[in-house]
Amino acid sequence: MTMDTTSNRSIRIQAEKVRDMKFDSLISILEKQLTLYMSLYQLAVRKVDMIKTNDISSLNQIMKEEQKHITAISALENERIKDLQKRFPKRETVPTISSCIEVAESEQKPILEDLFRQLTNILQKIKEQNDLNQELIKQSLQFVNYSLNLFQPRSNAMNYGPKAEDKSANVTEVRSLFNSQV
Repeated sequence: MTMDTTSNRSIRIQAEKVRDMKFDSLISILEKQLTLYMSLYQLAVRKVDMIKTNDISSLNQIMKEEQKHITAISALENERIKDLQKRFPKRETVPTISSCIEVAESEQKPILEDLFRQLTNILQKIKEQNDLNQELIKQSLQFVNYSLNLFQPRSNAMNYGPKAEDKSANVTEVRSLFNSQV
């Protein structure tokens, strides 16, 4: 055997090791993240009713629960990054799930593919639900502003002069208290 043959065999063995990596810890982390994302989606769906009924206290409770979910998801994401950095110490960037699927053992590939598909789907659903909630909140604020404008006193005299200037200044002050954006 020559030196080239030995080094080629070594490279092939290393490639096979990389190709058939076990990702048990990654699968566990992704399953936990998926569970949290599904729960987060359910919270986002529940928020629709709270927004429609203007139930602010329940909405605040849901937002607190969402924050707990987000904190737990972030912790799992950090754990996932650390796990992948240990597995791929020479890579400058953290490998994606897709790149892990490429090098996973044959029995773990479908598991990772399914988790990837489920995570992608639930994240898309969360985005759509959050967009809907944002639109509902925007419409609620527009309704509140419209209602306030209906109850706002109108100035009878719109003439020039010292009295008209005083009245218009007071109307502007009252209006500025209610027209702040959140």
